[in-house]
Amino acid sequence: MTGICFQSWERFLNYAQKKEGIVTKANYNSINAECLKANVWEHLQKTLPTSDYDELTKNKNKIGIRSFCIPEKTGQLIFYAVGKEDKTGVYLCVGYGIVDETATKDRKIRFIRMKDELSRRSAFYCIGTERDYWENYAVLQMDLPEPLLEYLLSQVTILDNVYGAERNMESDSGGFCAVMPKVNEVAKEAYQKMLKKYHIQESKYECRDIITADGIDWIKTLYLTNNDYGILIIYLKEAKAFKKSE
Repeated sequence: MTGICFQSWERFLNYAQKKEGIVTKANYNSINAECLKANVWEHLQKTLPTSDYDELTKNKNKIGIRSFCIPEKTGQLIFYAVGKEDKTGVYLCVGYGIVDETATKDRKIRFIRMKDELSRRSAFYCIGTERDYWENYAVLQMDLPEPLLEYLLSQVTILDNVYGAERNMESDSGGFCAVMPKVNEVAKEAYQKMLKKYHIQESKYECRDIITADGIDWIKTLYLTNNDYGILIIYLKEAKAFKKSE
């Protein structure tokens, strides 16, 4: 079953809520949570686009279906999450859909397959705004522990509040966070290109600190390229390979 593994069901709900633009915290009330055989998904067959229904049911697997009411100004929407949760609490989401059941004509039906997000997984991310954060959250959360995710969100929120959420990351003031969740050659190359692009000398940082999360040390280093532009680099402490050989 293709999908994205969220470290918890709550992480998935948090992502979906932001992705769908629900500003206030939704009051999710479970109205259906069951494990069904694919050939008896009658309610999904009436809800999902034919291509999505065929894709989800072609292997005849048992997949958990959860549906939730989401209060919105435009009407009552039903939130469908298709996936399964393992014994450790990790939630594999295949996809989710939103249906406007109050509409009398042309019901708004959307289904988002999570496999489309999987291709965006990277060894290097530039996150400048809260919008960037939520656009990449599905892949970021696969590699970053909760404390680091919260810290990253706090930093881009500060940048948005001070410099504006619609700013151009390259030409406007503010800066961004560079996150490297992996230690590999792709991350190393991206790291070196970034230092060169912004004329950064590794030893000339403003501050450096360690964040310990789930027993793993991460380094966060702040560089200022001018008085109103900063780059916060976050990477695993073991990533000494990022540095050029002497």
